[in-house]
Amino acid sequence: MAINQPFRGVLEPLVWESEFFGLKSARLTPDTTATGITTQALDDYALVQVKVDASETHTLDALSALGFRLAEGETDICVTVTPQDNALAAGRLAIPEDIAGVTAIARQAFRLSRFRAPWYQPDDSARFYTMWAEKAVLGTFDHLCLWADDEQGNELGFVTLRRLSEDDVRIGLLAVRPECQGQGAGKKLMVAAKKWCAEQGVSRLYVATQTGNLAALNLYLASGGKVTRTAYWLYR
Repeated sequence: MAINQPFRGVLEPLVWESEFFGLKSARLTPDTTATGITTQALDDYALVQVKVDASETHTLDALSALGFRLAEGETDICVTVTPQDNALAAGRLAIPEDIAGVTAIARQAFRLSRFRAPWYQPDDSARFYTMWAEKAVLGTFDHLCLWADDEQGNELGFVTLRRLSEDDVRIGLLAVRPECQGQGAGKKLMVAAKKWCAEQGVSRLYVATQTGNLAALNLYLASGGKVTRTAYWLYR
């Protein structure tokens, strides 16, 4: 796509995010069959988000010409689940009484994300992911939340899961208590997630993380994952 041609795509208002963040927002989806996007249409929003495959360099150039800036890189990974994973250690299902503990971890773990300055307020990321974690325990944003405990029964962290289809599950959030970092807690959470998937007959477990989060990338790859997509989030 040449920079001097109209950028074609679909502009979709993000009603829930606009209300939650107090920021009129929209999502732009590139689509060569759609009508051209004008700067006037983009200017109608305080923030426009777009996610583009890392290989789509022409699209990235065109968006840069429209004033979009890089916010974050994202890597998507698929972990294969086998029947043998039924033998793994199970996680403990979080219940509503666990919400305070789950949200306390989320508030610390997700202070930095694509919901960051200069586009968002300093506490917006923690606020968003705290709500996500709470809703996961209640079975809304994601379908369930699992704890991983140490040998003494102390909570190490949590992982949330959403069933996408008969064969596919996606991890929404995976977070470890700050004081438990580097003690194998992330591995225990991945084991718990794979165990649950195996019990449900699921064969693929997906997870996305920030491209710069090398600890998370190494965890998912060590759990049997393979990179399926790399993309960039751009904001205007």
